[in-house]
Amino acid sequence: MQQIKTVIADDEPLAISNLKAKLATYPNIQIDACFDNGDEVLAYLQHNTVDLVFLDIQMPGIKGIEVLKQLNKSSAMAAPLIILVTAYDNYAFSAYEHFAFDYLLKPVSRQRLAQTLLDAKTALDKQQDLPVAISQSKLTFKTGASTLLLDDIDILMIEAAGNYMCVYTLSENLIIRETIKELMQRLPAQFAQVHRSTIVNLHHVHKVQPHNNDYQLLLSNGQTVAASRRFKADWSSQLLPAK
Repeated sequence: MQQIKTVIADDEPLAISNLKAKLATYPNIQIDACFDNGDEVLAYLQHNTVDLVFLDIQMPGIKGIEVLKQLNKSSAMAAPLIILVTAYDNYAFSAYEHFAFDYLLKPVSRQRLAQTLLDAKTALDKQQDLPVAISQSKLTFKTGASTLLLDDIDILMIEAAGNYMCVYTLSENLIIRETIKELMQRLPAQFAQVHRSTIVNLHHVHKVQPHNNDYQLLLSNGQTVAASRRFKADWSSQLLPAK
């Protein structure tokens, strides 16, 4: 069984004990270290290979959100997977904005923890199965007389806007003149049409959840995107477990 190398960071000893007790029921979770301040956990993560981190937001030293910023993560799916743990729900947007994999409220329920660990294992399995697919490549887009060169990992999604397409990146939004059909013929395999007007970079999809008779995709920046059943065959094999 593949072990998931795990770190816990929380300034409350009781919170660490409770979480360790819950994680002890999962034989594939290997707790390598525990910390009670942000500076120590950041130093550890910068020099050690870790799969999963349970990170308290409010700690001595630098805060949990700042740890995320310092790690320079480009995607919530990039290792280590960071699960922010807090007693307050007003940090959710900042958590996803800075590429947290998940966000748990204290006290952490066993049911919620089980779902998070299942999601994490699925994400880590995909990292191992697709080592080539996550390498970066340059993509070109025409904007008037200019040609843009973008790293594929920087692109979150592309959406139709009238006679134009809007390219949403990690830092800005760009307008191009190209059809969805033309784009889909040349974009790498991690880009999938999920709706009649939307293409998504599947490396930035954090969660898939049913919505009415279709689906919603939660992206690594916290944005939700509608995904139609009509296009399910185009994206489901990369995001949903095989039945």
